[in-house]
Amino acid sequence: MSTNRSGDITYADAQLGLAASASEDRQEAIAAFQEKRQGIMRVVTWNIRRATRKKIEVWDYLSDLDCDLMLLQEVNSFPDKIKADYDILYRKAISEAGRSQPFGTAVLVKKGAILKEMCCSTKWEWVNKELRCYFKGYFITASIDLPLGAQLHVMSIHSPAWPINKDRLKNVDVAEIKLTQNPKVWGTELIWAMLRAQDLTGKDWIVAGDFNSSETFDYMWRDGPRGNKEFLERMYSLGLSEALRESEGKLTPTFRNPRGGKVIHQIDHMFVGKKLFSCLERCWVGSSDQIFDGSLSDHLPIIAEFDLRKATTKRS
Repeated sequence: MSTNRSGDITYADAQLGLAASASEDRQEAIAAFQEKRQGIMRVVTWNIRRATRKKIEVWDYLSDLDCDLMLLQEVNSFPDKIKADYDILYRKAISEAGRSQPFGTAVLVKKGAILKEMCCSTKWEWVNKELRCYFKGYFITASIDLPLGAQLHVMSIHSPAWPINKDRLKNVDVAEIKLTQNPKVWGTELIWAMLRAQDLTGKDWIVAGDFNSSETFDYMWRDGPRGNKEFLERMYSLGLSEALRESEGKLTPTFRNPRGGKVIHQIDHMFVGKKLFSCLERCWVGSSDQIFDGSLSDHLPIIAEFDLRKATTKRS
């Protein structure tokens, strides 16, 4: 199989099972593969661990995926090739103390357009204030247009690993928002509040990224459960489905623990609305050998393919 500049097997070649020596056959097969992809939308979400434009291995990997939509977290900067190929909405994040971070969250659309950035306000003013003042650059929402004929609402998520400061919640009624199994209020609850205020049935939605929430935390950490499964159930109650879980039929780990290197938690997720879920062909994670051993990130990318022709047929 052929390799890219980082020495890894390219995604296309892995799909085609091609030998590096058969260059002419390879080009013909790639052309046939691309033709077969007509009507197929490919999406990736990935926390790329503060990758800069100089982290060539990461950007080569993403280029080889050839995705129509990328929802990325912990991005420090983009190389020129990515900026040339994609329409990009990018917002820098802030720290828990309110200081500017070197990384941010992004939505990237290939051969399409980001129509507008969306402001997902809620009926709770304290939630809106948290989103405006303390969670800048973590939840990026946009309306996008793809050349495949799809108009989507998408949200790139990087839910911080810290809760809302309890001092800001004094004399605030958080009962409708707070999880019943966790004494604190986290970014995931703000995500749920934003989505609850949206029309999730009339539009196709993708909500994906690093949620820092895995149901394994409920039974593997002390004082569990902590509401992680409860959060997933909340998302399903909104009419969203977790594409990776539904495609694989089980929890699929996406994160390598910094202590001991175990890969047991799925803290990254891709939630999709009902219409889009009906078009899901498959969803999978990138190779742990390639990602972890190659030091590309401590998260595995989640990749999904949707056959939008199914949606067109159903709507007609």
